[in-house]
Amino acid sequence: MTDRKETDARAQAALALNGESPYESRSVMQMARQRFLRDRLAVFGSVMLLLLVILTLGAPLLSEYVTGFTPEQIELGATLKTPGYLNERLKDARVHVLGTDELGRDVLTRIIFGGRVSLYVSFLTVLVSVSFGTLVGAVAGYFGGAWGSILMRLVDVIMSIPALFLLILIASVFHPGVTGLALVLATLSWTGVSRLVRGEFLTHKNRDYVDAARVIGAGPARIIFRHILPNATSPLIVAATLSIGNVILTETALSFLGMGVQPPTPSWGNMLTNSQQYLYRAPFLIIFPGLFILITVLSANLMGNGLRDALDPRMTE
Repeated sequence: MTDRKETDARAQAALALNGESPYESRSVMQMARQRFLRDRLAVFGSVMLLLLVILTLGAPLLSEYVTGFTPEQIELGATLKTPGYLNERLKDARVHVLGTDELGRDVLTRIIFGGRVSLYVSFLTVLVSVSFGTLVGAVAGYFGGAWGSILMRLVDVIMSIPALFLLILIASVFHPGVTGLALVLATLSWTGVSRLVRGEFLTHKNRDYVDAARVIGAGPARIIFRHILPNATSPLIVAATLSIGNVILTETALSFLGMGVQPPTPSWGNMLTNSQQYLYRAPFLIIFPGLFILITVLSANLMGNGLRDALDPRMTE
């Protein structure tokens, strides 16, 4: 009996050291999950975003077994055909479900592969920007002093630069590829995350569990990554999900201006660029890529809003 009490006391002390309550941590996460699941719009957005990710990841399989076309495959004599077009003169012809573009390429196949590129750019950008912004914000918030001031002034300088014009300049001079474009976008989108993390660290670094970690000899790196950062993940998750839509729109704008992903690699942005001169002859070339952009951005924002409300500690049942 005494051994069990000692074990429970040690477990509770370990949870308290990590900034968690031995009685409330699980119930808090359960309430957050319940709040999120009750938000029908957030659940809908999450499901739609998951389906889009699955659709784009399975692009090679869909190209081979469903559409029957590759994104660069050209069908002669089938330019600007309307959705549902089937060339009956060909023996093994496949239906162009969403029609063909100005070169006779299958629109549905290019949208699927274009979504793969656009989502890859957005997810890689968010991953890099959140990671780097978290590191900068954690150092500035925990250590403060001269290092904190220098890092925050750097953040202020970067935030004062017109991002779109700088992106156009970099893209026009260096012509980065898909991964390079994601890294360029990440270099200008980490500042908001760093300020958010810095605020969280300023809130947590003087709490009792951090003082207890210092007393037992934990170093700065362990305190930052083992104790404080896990308690600041909620706003980071929200910021990351809300950034996905913004990055997709930015990549689309750059590709639309001819500064982003370059043909023949399809992306939703350069598909819009190529189709703008056929607005009246083939409006579906603009409608379908634009519709996928709308669904993706809306789904990411709905999921982000739902996570923000669910993880807000001020929310009550």
